[in-house]
Amino acid sequence: MYSLFVLLLAVVSLALTLRAFLQWQLTRSAMILFVLLPLAALSVELLISGLARWLAADRSVSGLLAMPLLVTQITVPLSLFALATLCRRVGFAWAKIDWGHGALCILAVLLLIYRLPAALKTSGAQSAPISGVDWLVFAMYLACGFGLWHRQRWPWLLAGMVPGMLLLLPLPVGGPLAAWLGRLLMLAAMTVTMMYFTRLFPVVRKASPVEPGDGSE
Repeated sequence: MYSLFVLLLAVVSLALTLRAFLQWQLTRSAMILFVLLPLAALSVELLISGLARWLAADRSVSGLLAMPLLVTQITVPLSLFALATLCRRVGFAWAKIDWGHGALCILAVLLLIYRLPAALKTSGAQSAPISGVDWLVFAMYLACGFGLWHRQRWPWLLAGMVPGMLLLLPLPVGGPLAAWLGRLLMLAAMTVTMMYFTRLFPVVRKASPVEPGDGSE
């Protein structure tokens, strides 16, 4: 039953990953890309973990988890690039100022540099515990969720972040299943939000100017 629930989470995560990937192909939106990557890594992690428990082969496939866990630890801080762009498009005052938007992007890079040495030591034997970097990133998305609810009447980022963060708390019950569900709720809310606001505020690409005498007339 446990393995079936993990596989169900994997199917849901993979379906959302595919939907987000298809929209990213159409829009080439960096907002979608920077949340799509950790969601895809979680999908692979869930699939490998579910199959390992279903086949009772935890030890033989544990090494396969190294890559998705590494991608997760690298891409969660980089999702702040998507957050910075979202806040600017929505019109938050601090993000409309270059230094405000740039400061969040610089923070994303600093968090990645801080986390990279530990991430490269990931063995894949088990999921990495939620670190202070993760909590900081998710707290920023939580704050953005409040702002989107107030400014845009968009409640779904907040609706995913609140229960997701509660499930990540180190409670004596739940184990890794609660953590997986919490991460899926948060990444799903982040991805759906980026997909929605990419459609709401599409990037209008400037057409290249036509040079006189190029035969286009």
